[in-house]
Amino acid sequence: MKKQNQNNPDVSEESTFDKGKTDKLSEEEFDYMQFIEELMAEEPIEKEIVINNDEEIFDNLNKSLGRQVLTEMEIQSKMDQKGGKKGKPSKMKYTLAGVGTLLFIFVFLFLTPLGRNFLWQTAANYAYGKMNYDDGLNVVAQEVVDDVEEDSTELPVKPTETPVQWDTNTTDESARIEEGITNILLLGEEAIDSGNGRGRTDIMMIATMNTIDKSFKLTSLMRDMLVQIPDNKDNKLNAAYEIGGIPLLYKTIELNFDVKLDGYVLVGFDDFENVINKLGGVKITLTDEEANYLNTTNYISKPEFRNVVGGSQVLNGNQALGYCRVRYVATGDDQINDFGRTSRQRIVLNAIFDQYKSKSMPELVLLMNDILPLITTDIKQDDFETYLRTAMSLGLTEIQNLRLPADHTFDEGYVRKMSVLIPDLQENVKILHEFIFGKKYISNK
Repeated sequence: MKKQNQNNPDVSEESTFDKGKTDKLSEEEFDYMQFIEELMAEEPIEKEIVINNDEEIFDNLNKSLGRQVLTEMEIQSKMDQKGGKKGKPSKMKYTLAGVGTLLFIFVFLFLTPLGRNFLWQTAANYAYGKMNYDDGLNVVAQEVVDDVEEDSTELPVKPTETPVQWDTNTTDESARIEEGITNILLLGEEAIDSGNGRGRTDIMMIATMNTIDKSFKLTSLMRDMLVQIPDNKDNKLNAAYEIGGIPLLYKTIELNFDVKLDGYVLVGFDDFENVINKLGGVKITLTDEEANYLNTTNYISKPEFRNVVGGSQVLNGNQALGYCRVRYVATGDDQINDFGRTSRQRIVLNAIFDQYKSKSMPELVLLMNDILPLITTDIKQDDFETYLRTAMSLGLTEIQNLRLPADHTFDEGYVRKMSVLIPDLQENVKILHEFIFGKKYISNK
C-alpha cells in the first residue's frame, strides 16, 4: 500500500500527478488523472506484444481499444462514487478516447495490408454499386435496316446471297483467352431515331490489360467492317448490337477475331457528353477545315457551341461528340471516312485519359461519384474489383493504340448498296493477336 500524502489523503507520495505541480488543472481533471495512475498500478500494461499477422494486428488493436473503453467506464464509476459530476464526462476523457480511437483507425486502415485491403474493397464495392448492371441475357432480337449510302444508286452491288467467301476456322466457342490478359469491350451507343429500340454501337474498342508486358492497349474496331454475324446476313460490325444486343455482338467479335471478351462497358452518346463535361472538357487540336465543318453542320448538335477554331483548345462534351462523329473531312494526318472517325475517337479517349491522370485523388473520387451512374456493364462485382486492382498495378501511364482493319489488309466495296470495308480476316486476326497477346502468343490455329 502506498503512503498517502498528509495534505491530500487521496494522493500518494509516489504519485506523478502531484497537486502542487498541477495548479492549472481543474479538480475534476486532477481526480481523473489520479485514477488513471491507480488503475495502471493495479493492471500493468504489457510492454511487449509479438504480432504475427494482419489478423493479430487487428485483434490486438481491437482489444486495446476495448480495454481503454472499459478503463474509462471504471474511472467514471469511481468518480461518481466520490461525488463527481454525474452525466458530464470530463474534456480530458473525450480527448483521450478520441485520440485512441483515431490512432486505432489510422493504424488499422493505413499501416496494415489488412486495413488497406478493407479500404480498397469498400471503395470498389461503392463504385460498383453506382453503375448499372445488365448481362443482356433477356435481349429481344430486332429487325434492322441496311445502312445504305444515299448516293449509292449507281454503284456496283455485290450479290446479296454470298458477298464474301470467308477464309477462317474460328468459332465463337473457341475464341482465344490467355492468363494475365483481360479484354473489355468499350462501347458508345448512338440511338438517334431508334425510338425505344437499341441503337448502333458506333464506338467499339477492345481495352486490353496485359500483365505479361505490363501494358494497357486500345484496339478500335471500325463500324463499317463487313463481318459474319451468327445466324444473320453478313453486315457491318455495328449492326450486330442493334440486331441482338450484347450477346450477339460478343459472338460476332469472337467469331471474326478469335478473341474472348471478359466484359463490356457501355455509355450512350448523351452520357458521353456528360462524362466530358464533368471532366471540364478535353483538349483537342483541330485543323481549320475540321473547325469550319463543325461550325457549319449539325455534328455539334447545339448551335450555341458551333464556335470552335483551328488549333488547340478545350472542347466541351457536345463539341467533342460532334468531333468524334465527323466522317467526310480528313484528319490532320489525312484520314477520312470511318478511318478518320475512329482516329478521332481514339484522340478523344486519350484526351479523357490525360484529364483523369491530371486529377488528384479527391477530385477523382468526386468525379467517379457523378460518372459511374452513366455506365452500364455486365462485369461481376468480384471481377470488377480484380480488374481495378490490375489497372492500378499497371500504372496506366500510357495507352498503345491499334485500328482494325489495319492498313493494306482490306478492300473497299459495296454490299447491298452499303459502303463497307472487306477485311483480310486472317491477316487482321494475326495483327490483333500480336498486339494483344504479344509475339509469343500469335494465334496457334
